Amino acid sequence: MQTTVRHLAEQRAGIRSGTLSVGFVQTFRASLRRNSVVIGKLASVTSRGDRIVITPFDPANVPAVVKALADARMNAYALDPRTVCLGIPPISGEQRAELAKHVKKLGEEAKVAVRSIRQDARKEIAARGRGSERAVQEATDAAVVEIERLVKAKLAEVGT
Repeated sequence: MQTTVRHLAEQRAGIRSGTLSVGFVQTFRASLRRNSVVIGKLASVTSRGDRIVITPFDPANVPAVVKALADARMNAYALDPRTVCLGIPPISGEQRAELAKHVKKLGEEAKVAVRSIRQDARKEIAARGRGSERAVQEATDAAVVEIERLVKAKLAEVGT
């Protein structure tokens, strides 16, 4: 559960409230062969002046990355057959709302992961006949509280 909380904290750290950042772009998911993959795992994401350049490790993934960013209402376009470019305009109120929505979505995904871990732990306790469900629930509650704290802090930083 702590790993899930740390993962959310890492994702959250990449989201900058003043402008789009490399870390924020890496958290979006692209659909590849019926799987959803985080852009940060399938491409190199770098910042060059007033734009972010995304270079997928496999050039065949360029259309999936462009589609994922376009679905997120980002100004993304294929610079050439191997790279995707994302312009960085000053952040608007609508984009702040999108940032807030994305942060909340990441928080919900983390909570779902923690609850899944809790369910697996309960099944294991029932199968072995030993262990404390109370301890599992306390760990779950602590992780959910930490996730909510991280999300609230980032929403306050974003300014929504």
